Formats: sequence, C-alpha cells, structure tokens
Amino acid sequence: MAMSLKKIGAIAVGGAMVATALASGVAADVNVVGGDIKDIKDIVVKDGQPNCYVVVGANAPSTMDVVSAADIAAKIGSLCYKEGTVEDGSADLKIHAEANSDDYNILKSGNNIPQNNYTVFVAASDSDYSDDINETLADAGNLTVNMLNLNGLGTDVNKVVSLGDVSTMLKIEDIDPSDWYGSDDDAGELVAVALKNDSTDELTIEKKSAIYMSLAYKDDESNFTNTIPLDRGMRIPFLGQEQAVIDIDADEDTIYLGTPVYDGVLKEGDTYNVGNGYEVKVDSVLKSTKEGEYKVTIDILKDGKVVATKSDTITNTTSMKVIYGDKVGVVVHSAWMDIGEHYGYAELLIARDVKELDLGKEYIPDWKIYAVVKGSNGLTLEKSISNNDNVTGIALRYEGDKLDNLDSGDELDIADYVTFKLDDKDKNDKLYAYFSMDKSVETTLNIGETVSALNADVKLKGIKALAVEPCALTAPIAKLDTEVSLDTADKNLVLVGGPVANKLTKELQDSGKLPVPINNTSGPVIEIVKGAANGYDVVVVAGGDRDKTREAAEYLIKNL
Repeated sequence: MAMSLKKIGAIAVGGAMVATALASGVAADVNVVGGDIKDIKDIVVKDGQPNCYVVVGANAPSTMDVVSAADIAAKIGSLCYKEGTVEDGSADLKIHAEANSDDYNILKSGNNIPQNNYTVFVAASDSDYSDDINETLADAGNLTVNMLNLNGLGTDVNKVVSLGDVSTMLKIEDIDPSDWYGSDDDAGELVAVALKNDSTDELTIEKKSAIYMSLAYKDDESNFTNTIPLDRGMRIPFLGQEQAVIDIDADEDTIYLGTPVYDGVLKEGDTYNVGNGYEVKVDSVLKSTKEGEYKVTIDILKDGKVVATKSDTITNTTSMKVIYGDKVGVVVHSAWMDIGEHYGYAELLIARDVKELDLGKEYIPDWKIYAVVKGSNGLTLEKSISNNDNVTGIALRYEGDKLDNLDSGDELDIADYVTFKLDDKDKNDKLYAYFSMDKSVETTLNIGETVSALNADVKLKGIKALAVEPCALTAPIAKLDTEVSLDTADKNLVLVGGPVANKLTKELQDSGKLPVPINNTSGPVIEIVKGAANGYDVVVVAGGDRDKTREAAEYLIKNL
C-alpha cells in the first residue's frame, strides 16, 4: 500500500491536468451535505496552491479507493493557478477608414480634355501638396508636371487639376521625432493620374500614367523643390502606415522600412520586447581610443536565443543598422558611457514587420517601386541608386496594361490603397473624376504603443482580460490515514472512503460529527464538516461500498 501512495503523490505533483478526463460515467444521485459542492474549491485550493491533504486508508480493503484518491489529487492539481489582470501583452488591430477627394466634372464646358491631350488629376494627404502643383504649373511649365514622372506627357498636358486631399491619406508632421537630425520636417502622400482623351475621343489611362508618392518636405513647405533627403530613423508614410527608414542600401538598390515600436535609450545589457518572442538587446558598448567613437554590439533574440548579432562603430556622423529578415530592424544612432565609464548606453530605434523594397521590381502586381531622387532637374524615379543620391521619397508607378474606353463606373486601384474613379452620379452630361479610399490596415500593438495609420494615431492603452498562470505543486498532497491526525492537522482534509476503509472517517462518525452517518447501505455521499480537523475543514467522499465511494469521487471531480 505504501508504494501505491507514492504513486498518488507523483500524480498529484506532476500530471494533474488529466483528472477531468478520468471522470466518466458519473452517477447522478450523489448526496451533498453540509454545504454546496462549489464551496469545496475554496477548501482544497488557496492562492494557487493546494490547501488540503487527500487522505486514503492505509488498510483500505479496495484499491479503488486509492485510484479515487489519485484522481481527486490530480483534479486539485488542475485547479492550481493564479488569476490577475493583464499588465502587458499585444493585440491585433484592424483600422478602417473611408474618404473622398474633391471631384471634377470632365464634361463641364471648359473642363473638356482636347483630343490627344491629358488632364492630370492630383490628390494628397494635405491639399497644400496637390494645390501647389497646380499653382506652380504656370511658372514652372512642364518641368513641374514631369516631376510627377508620368509617361511622356510633355506639352500634351491640357491642365493639372488638384482634387485637394483624401483625408485618410497619411501625413507625418515630424519625420525626425527624436531630433537625431535636428529637423521638424514633414512627409506626406500624393497620388496622380493622367487621363487622356485619345484620337477617337475615348478616355484612357496609359502605362506609367498613374503614380503614388511618399515624399519628405522641408517644414511647412509643399513644393517639389523643397523636398529633402531621407536618412536612417526618419519616419515616412507608406500606403497609409507610418514607417521608419531602417536603411537605404545603394549596393543592393533596396530600401528597408519597418513599423517603429521603440525610440529611445537602452542601457548596456538591457532588452526591449518587440513581441512574438523577439527581443532586442544592447549587448555591449565599448569606448574607442578615438574621441566620440564607440563600438556597439546589438543582439536580436527569439524565444531567448540569439538569432542575429552585429557589432559596428558609432560616431557623431555614422549610425549602424541590424536587420533580421522581415521581423526586426534596429538603427543605432549614438552611444556613450556614464561618467564613471561603468556602463554604456545606446540611442536607437527598433522596428518590426520590416519591408524590403527592391527598386525597379513589382511591389504588387502592375505596380513597380522606385526611389524618388532629387537632382538638378527635379525629381526622378530611379531603380538604381548611389550613395551620393538624395533619396527624398518612395514611389509606386502603374506599369500594367493600358485602360481604354473609360466611362462612368470605371476605376483604377492605385497600389491597393486609393482608387481613381469615374462616376456620372446618375446625372446626364456629367462625368466626375475623383479619388476615393475605403481601406483597412492591420497592425499589432503592444500595450502602450502607438501607431499612425490612415491619418489617425491609434494607441493600445490596455487589454481588459484576466491572465491565468499555472502553479507548480511544491509537495505531494496524498496521505495515508496513519500519517494525518484530526487533532494535529495543519490543512483541510479530503477523506476518501467510509468508516470501514478510512479511520479518520470512522473517528468523525463515532464522535457524531458527520451530518449523515455512513453504513453498508449508504449511497454515494459528499459531506462537508466545518472545523472538524484542528479547526480545519473536512470533506468526506464515501459510500456504502467501494463502488459508491467511486461514484462520489467521480461526481466531485466533475463538479469541482
């Protein structure tokens, strides 16, 4: 029998989650006296730990009582957890927005597009960007139009029409929020479509005649001549989401963007939890013999294991980047030591969901991605860049098939983001051109993080939920009735077996403390006796024979 009790202890400490699977074929007629069965949980578990001993008779005539005691102990083990409110974590969010630009009646007198000519329609996240193109056209001529990099427009542009803003397109008011470069410059989105009236009086959109741009401008400026170069760590909108520039790689003709999640200082040895098991660690900061130069080592970890590491030198004019696939990107802008030179610090930006934009390649079907480069002749789209290029933005240009014979109801989806539409709005002799957005953006936020998407700032303030933490059992809870006394008990007791099988049950019955006496004809019974074991509560699980005791045990397991 002692060997059986050791096995009970092993089950109670180790396995406990299987207990409910053992409770099958439970009898319906079980007498519960002395209280409610739901109250028993508070008797057997406290603060996530067992608050009782499960006691079986050392000389029990039936091994079935031993099995019942093991099952009850296992069930109690499954109840050992702590609940609390969630203080950290993440949530997957979907942000949805709808908006339209101004519209323009193409068929109105004076608005008609002459044969073999174009009207260029422009909208932006800020109407200043789109209005400025129209206002400067008279001064700059076709140079301004050509900066849109639409196909072969030349002198065939009849007019440029600003349709104002699409309010859900994104504008970044400060592309350098950490003041790495000491600027308060802006960045915004712009879309343009050149609509042509061909020689047969059909409206068409030709290849390369539609574009999406995300451009960085000098603070409060809106002219193409006032766009500025991008650098690591700067923010830029990209298809409705705020993105951080992780790197502009001239060797690979690739631009890396990521969703910023942290911008600040980490002490040497500290980590930041990016989510999904990823962490960024400032492994070391070493001071060089050269003034203002530090060697920084950054680790990227997944589930506690280093999956990427990089060491590089940081100076007043150089930064470093670490990219791990499409998961995590890091830009280290500066580093320093404390006054006593005991610890190092790194100022850095951390981003997740890294996008690798391969210039000149299709980003989505029919739309190729380019770097917008500012040169002496204005803005050009480049698929190959050098370290000396002033990359002021990112563009997606339509390079699909020509769309012809356009009329009301026709549209062009611009990079799966904004739609250029033609609509007569059920009115004769009218055909309106406008831009429309009906867009959803999905993102993941940790508690406390903010994301800019579709021209709205969304912050995850908290998650209203309960967290459940399983608690390991620290000691066996199964005992023999020769190991526990009613007079010296230091925990509540669950007694398995009637007076014949369990001497502690017999003591209670002989002293008249059992609410319902148990004899050979008794059915399955669960009796709660308050304060009967040195002031602790006792739960008796028994019956007139071993089968009835088993039924009572199964009922307790099912309903506990």
